[in-house]
Parts: sequence; structure tokens; C-alpha cells
Amino acid sequence: MKVEHLAHCRPKPKRNSRILNAIRGNDERGITGGTMSARLRISIITDSDRLQNWEIKLIKAILDHREFDLTAIIDTGPAAGPETSFAGRVLDRLEQRIFVKQLPYPPQPFGNRQYRIPAPLRVGRDGLLGVHIDVAVRLAAKALPEEYLDRIEFGEWSLDFLDKAAKGHDWTGFWEVKEREALTSVQLTARLRHEPQPLIISSARYNTKYSAALNGAFIKEKSVLLLLRELRKLAETRSLTASSNHPAVKARNAPRFQDSIAYLGQLGRNIVEKLIIRTRETLGLNARSWGVYMGDGDIEDFAPDKAVPLKLAGGMWAADPFLFRWQDQDFIFFECFPNNSENAWISVAHLSGTEAHLLGTCLRTGYHLSYPFVFNDGPEIYMIPETHQTDRVEIWRCTQFPLRWELHATALEGKSPADTTMFKTNGQWWLLTSLSDHHAFMDHSSELYAFAVDGPNLKSVIPHKRNPVIIGSDIARNGGRVHVIGDRVLRPSQCNSHGIYGYGLNIQEITRLDSENYSEETIREVRPNFMNGIVGCHHLDTLGSRFVIDLCKSR
Repeated sequence: MKVEHLAHCRPKPKRNSRILNAIRGNDERGITGGTMSARLRISIITDSDRLQNWEIKLIKAILDHREFDLTAIIDTGPAAGPETSFAGRVLDRLEQRIFVKQLPYPPQPFGNRQYRIPAPLRVGRDGLLGVHIDVAVRLAAKALPEEYLDRIEFGEWSLDFLDKAAKGHDWTGFWEVKEREALTSVQLTARLRHEPQPLIISSARYNTKYSAALNGAFIKEKSVLLLLRELRKLAETRSLTASSNHPAVKARNAPRFQDSIAYLGQLGRNIVEKLIIRTRETLGLNARSWGVYMGDGDIEDFAPDKAVPLKLAGGMWAADPFLFRWQDQDFIFFECFPNNSENAWISVAHLSGTEAHLLGTCLRTGYHLSYPFVFNDGPEIYMIPETHQTDRVEIWRCTQFPLRWELHATALEGKSPADTTMFKTNGQWWLLTSLSDHHAFMDHSSELYAFAVDGPNLKSVIPHKRNPVIIGSDIARNGGRVHVIGDRVLRPSQCNSHGIYGYGLNIQEITRLDSENYSEETIREVRPNFMNGIVGCHHLDTLGSRFVIDLCKSR
């Protein structure tokens, strides 16, 4: 049945110019009519005319998505939030000024299309009579009255941090920093009429930052991808089921005066730690260094505490090791990082027993290189180094093994991919990478994207419909080559937590991968507690009965 768009059938009212200008910038786009049942009808619930960057990012994405229809803006009015201490409010305002210096969200061009924003409806005055909504996305602290839920098929969706706010004080991310929690959780729930508790749709965990305001701003921006992914899934399946894999997050009360004072002490310690590290780096006295270690074992049975260091690059960091066997000889490719003022390059060494003999530099460019994933397809040898500075995936082909390479193919132009891996299973090549879809926070550690590809030529690159297939800095980013062992597919992944990049490792087993679905489970965790002096381990590769791992040591 064809239904006219709400904005077309209502008189054109005077709109809230702050909201509209924040969303559309200088471009406008019109939403045409059509078969509305084929598009997910979304309403946005807000109580403010000053949208934050993450809210603008979300609304822009909804307006630009062909499967979504922004049907209504609902104004619930201000919430009667809990009182917070004067100290907490002052701290929050100071942190926002010092640590969260974000530029306004830039207007995005949409060609010749125009925005058309529905007129705001006020709860208690307009009601929802005549408004057809599939899902209401709440961006305000105040929820819809329960009787409104009867008219919304898939309920009111909200991210749990929306309830961590009071007038003049948003304590999102506060408790995780105060308590030095390794990860900050975000949970997406749906509130439905006649359901006693909200349904948990999905959740993710992000690396906790050193400041509450910074932590809060970061997870808000990142959570947009989580919410959009679930909205796309709802638009396709038109079904909503509770997830049993996401435990409820811990309830957080508004900070009291004593909580704010305790937090201030923790913030001070965090800042001092960072200043010490940066000062040492400036003086050339690196507080931490990465090195490559080797031992006996396969991907499921390796003992990192038995690994011994490889002498690969004297006086320089070595990281991201990949093993490769060619003509019955074993080689190790690795990132060679000289200092903080030069780009890293890729070096290669020949392995003989427990000894590594450096052969030289095999790939060096004017931009940073790392993560030299080397693989072969028949007689051809390829490398996919990490090249996010070029905003694309690059595949290099070996012309004279192991020191000469030429650029063979590129993909994902304009994106920012990191730590890209390819593998073939059941006759299909897959590419896994981490993209940074960001405004203020470039981050490659929180989402994993999958693409069906035709092989190293990259002539066909098809995004997985559930992208990003994994969300969460504790499991998303690749930590080495994907191993296909019989009918099992094992993926090393990084655990970025405790405010540290490269804190730990996981072994993930991909339990389902096809054009419709992606799922995996953690079968092993490796944390930097198996050797004295190490503070991180973030990469693993195995070949036969040998494994290599990189470890970060604190000096």
C-alpha cells in the first residue's frame, strides 16, 4: 500500500532552525514518497535543539540510507534527571574544554538531493495520531510515555548512556575511568509495551580512555555504528529478538561529591602517567619497546611464556611478525620501526633453527608500513601491508623473492583500513580489515569489516551485509593471519583495553561466514601476565610447529 510521507501531507510549519541547520549544513535533500512498507520508518526522540556531533552523524546516516525513512521528530521535553554535585558539574565542564575539543560536525554533500525534516511533534500535545512508526530511536534522557509504545511496532530503542545525564552534567564514561575499568560497555536496548524489561539488542565494549569526558565522547561517536548496523538489520528482517549473548551492563548512579573528588585524583594519576611516557619519548628514552619472540607450538597450543627473543633489528622496534615458507625455507617478515620521527618499513629475515638472519628491507615507502601479511596464491606471492595513511588497501606482488615487490592492486579507496587479512574458505576469498569511520576520533581498533573478494586482484569487493561484522575494541582488530584448519577458521585478534593499544591477544573461531551472516567466539585469551616486564602482546602467527609473537616491554 502506498502511503504519503508525513512531511508531504502536513502543512509546512515553522521548524526548529538549530536542529535543521546542524543536520543539513548548506545542502538540502527531499525524501520522496514510495512504498513505505519497504522502508523502515524511524522517528527520533529528542529534547534539545543543540545536537551533539554523534547525534548529527546518526541523523545524517538515517537520512542518507535508502532503506530508512525519517518519519517523525518527537520532542519529549526535559527529563527530571538526578541531581549531581557541584564538583561533578565543574569537573565535567573543565574536561569538555580541555580534553574534548571537537570541531562542529561538517555538512556532508549529497549531490542534488535535499533534506526534508519532519516537523517536531511534542509529547502530550500532538500525540502520535496518524503517524506510522516502525521504531523510535531515543536521543533524549526522557523516555516516551508507555501508552505511546502501542503505536510503535519495534519499540523505543536507546543506548544505555543516554540515562547517564542530568542538567548541566553528563557522566557518561565517568565510572569506568574512576574505577580504572579495562573496558567501557555500551548497550542497545528496545523498550516494548507489555514487556517487563527492555530487550537487549546488542552491545559492545570499548577501550577506556584516561578522561571521563574524552571516554564519553569517544563511545558516543563509536556507538553510532552499532546502532546503524542494528537498524539496517531490522530494515531487512523486520524482526526483533532479544540477544542472550549480551549480559546487562552495570547500573550507574549519578556521581556524588566524594566520587568526584576520588575521580579527580585518578584523573591526575592518569595524566602524570601519560606525561612521563611522552617526555621519555621526546628525550629518546622510550618507556616501552616492541620485540618479536619465537617458540614451539601451533595456534591452539602455544606457550608464550616459553618464547625467546629474536634478534631482528638492533636498536629498533620489531613488531607484527608473519611467517612464510617458500621452497622449503622459512622466512619472517616484520615491521621495523626506528623511532617516532620516521615511518616504519618492512624487513625480512631467514630463519634457521632458532636463529634469524636479516636479509634486508623488502618494502619501504614515503608512508608508514606495518602488518606485512604475506601469502601465496599458487606460484604468486603477495603482501598486504597496513597502509591506512593512503586511505586504501594495497596488495603488493613479489617480483624477486624476498626483497623486490611491486604494487599489484588496490581497494577500498577513500577508506582508512588497517591490519588487513585475506583467506580462502569453501571456495570463497574473504578480506577482513578494520576501518575508521570517524569524525573526531580516528580509531582502527573497534570494528571489523568483512568483504567477499575475487582474490588478490581485488576486481570484485562486496561488503558483507552485516558490516561491521564485529564491534568492540576487545575483539575486533586482526592480530595476525587467519588460519583455515580443515573445516575450522581461527582468527587471532587484538584486545585493546586498560587504555593500552595492543594490550592482549585472543584466538577467535569463526563459526559462521557466508553472504548473510558472520559469527565467531573466543576460544583463548592471552594477556601480558606470562613474563616479567611486558605490558602488551598484540600479534601472533604460526607455521607448522613454530609460532612468533610480539611483546611490548616496559623499560
